[in-house]
Amino acid sequence: MNFIILILKIIIGIVFGISAAVALSPAFAAFTSDQDNIAQAIMLALIPIVALLCLFAPTVRRAFGRGFLVLGASVFALPISTFLLSGRAANEVIGTADQGSEALAAVGAGMAGVAITGVATFIGLIIGSILIIIGLVLSLGGRREVIVVSGNE
Repeated sequence: MNFIILILKIIIGIVFGISAAVALSPAFAAFTSDQDNIAQAIMLALIPIVALLCLFAPTVRRAFGRGFLVLGASVFALPISTFLLSGRAANEVIGTADQGSEALAAVGAGMAGVAITGVATFIGLIIGSILIIIGLVLSLGGRREVIVVSGNE
C-alpha cells in the first residue's frame, strides 16, 4: 500500500509541476534567447522539484496541499510573467518597425501590453488566491486535538 501512495504522490507532483510550469511559461518565454537555453532548463527542472516536494509530504492530503500552494504561487505571479513578456514583445516590435513609424509601434505595443497584463492580473489574482487558500487548507487544516491530562493532587 505504501508503494501505491508513493506513486500517487509522485503523480500529484508531476501534474502540479506541469501546471506550474505552464502558468510561468510567459516569464520563461521572456527570458529565452537564441544563444542560451537556461529558461527551458529551469522550466523542465520545476517539474521534478514539485514532484519531490509532494513525494516527501507526510500524507496524500498534504501532497495535494503543497501542489496547490506551488500552483497558486505560480498563477499569482502571472501578471509579472505577462508584464515581462509584453515588454520583450514591445521591444521587438519597436525594433523591427519601419523608419518613422516607431512612435505608432510603441503606442500599439504599449496598449497591447497593458491589455494583456490587465487580463492576466484579473485572472492571476483571483485564481491564484483561490488556489493558495485551497493549498493552505489542505496543508495546514485538519483535526486539531487537545489532550488534557489531569492528575490527582
